[in-house]
Amino acid sequence: MSNLFGNARTLADPRSVPDGDTVGTYTSYLDAQKAVDYLADQQFPVQLVSIVGNDLKMVERVTGKLSYPKVALNGALTGAWFGLFVGVLLSFFNPNASTSFLSIPIAMVLGAAFWMLFGIVTYGAQRGKRDFTSTSQVLASSYDVIVAREASAEAQRLLKNLPMAQTAVLPQAKPREQHLPDASQAPQRPSGWTDPYAAKQDGQAEAAEPAAPVVEGAIETARGKYPDLCDGRPQYGVRVDPEKSKDEPSAG
Repeated sequence: MSNLFGNARTLADPRSVPDGDTVGTYTSYLDAQKAVDYLADQQFPVQLVSIVGNDLKMVERVTGKLSYPKVALNGALTGAWFGLFVGVLLSFFNPNASTSFLSIPIAMVLGAAFWMLFGIVTYGAQRGKRDFTSTSQVLASSYDVIVAREASAEAQRLLKNLPMAQTAVLPQAKPREQHLPDASQAPQRPSGWTDPYAAKQDGQAEAAEPAAPVVEGAIETARGKYPDLCDGRPQYGVRVDPEKSKDEPSAG
């Protein structure tokens, strides 16, 4: 399907981000709009261009403080303008020209009174929860100009000639370099960490129990014999001199 302004662009899913190449990133929407206007002036098919805002934020700017007198004054002004509009319309349909102009001030007074009363009641119903006036808008930290891939090269070539301040275009972010450890080197423990195993090995000699002292004069006994007591007596029985036992005749 075509129209008077050129071929219609194929409608994409409105819930997805436009697909294409980013030909420029700008700090304000006006700069991004200026770039698209420049492409349009160069007879570029702008139906292939999209402006995407990054990091959207809702900004509410406080414009003043509210009070009953201020609410009443704002309501009266709004009602007066509304009454003026209604009075002018009624004067057109009034067949009596002499009284047609009287409907305008009457409508303004009635409108001011009604809107004043409505504003006071609405402000009183809030009970001090919102005592200020503000304006809200959605802003982005940066704006990307995205062009379809089949025409992105031409758009970049044209935008190079765009007379714009250098601060308007953000520098392209470089990919982060990841420093991977060398596979040939074993992982090393940081200097601030303590090694419990190394501390245990260093103090292993100190923590070891001392060996039992060897008693001087200890005699190793053969199998079947028992060591003597501390005073030299045998543990069991009576010690007999073997030479005397040979000289004495055996009994019976």
